[in-house]
Amino acid sequence: MNNVVRMSALTVAAAATVAGCTGDGGSTGTPPKTTVIATSPAPTGGPQPTGGQEPTGGQQRPTVGQEPTGGQTPPTTVVTERPGPTSAPDRPSGNDISGPGRCIDPASTGVRNAVATLGDGWVAQRASADQPGQCAQLLWVRAVGGNSAGAPIHVLFFHDGKYLGTATSEPYAFTTVAGYTDTVVTVEYKWLAGDEPFATPQGGPAAIHYTWNGANVVMSGPLPTEVTQPHR
Repeated sequence: MNNVVRMSALTVAAAATVAGCTGDGGSTGTPPKTTVIATSPAPTGGPQPTGGQEPTGGQQRPTVGQEPTGGQTPPTTVVTERPGPTSAPDRPSGNDISGPGRCIDPASTGVRNAVATLGDGWVAQRASADQPGQCAQLLWVRAVGGNSAGAPIHVLFFHDGKYLGTATSEPYAFTTVAGYTDTVVTVEYKWLAGDEPFATPQGGPAAIHYTWNGANVVMSGPLPTEVTQPHR
């Protein structure tokens, strides 16, 4: 009888122990831990950029060496050249042979530079008398290489403000410009025929026409031998 009572008590105690482990009251057991990985919802309103890619919505960000492909274009720079100084009529840019009221001035820098190519002692004495606005296509300057009556003489030609050269390769005494038009300069050559003074040569004159043909100066004919090979 005592054994039966003891077994009944043990059974009741075991049942109470099991009930204490599974009830809502404070328990001594630790429930298993569960880890939850939270994910953020993907934003709406268009695809999102992925790693290593440019955004596909809206403007693309320009990369080095490339122009933007969408949206606004970069401003452009407009380069405006400053106009150069305007030239007076019949005085091309860079022309330095003219002077006050003259198409060609013997005292101008351009004429003096041209005369200097002849050598020492040469002086420009006469020149075309054209005025600005009426400049001939073929302008001339008469230069003398000395002070005597028989001094050598050169006729220098100019066109469009540029020095062209001399009428002849060698200078000759008793040379004068008899007249000129827009494109033609007439030069007269004299020579000593006998024993007359140098101031009054009796030979000639021989008239030679020098014509500007649009590209160069053309001589109408050769000089007389009396000019190229004087006897005195």
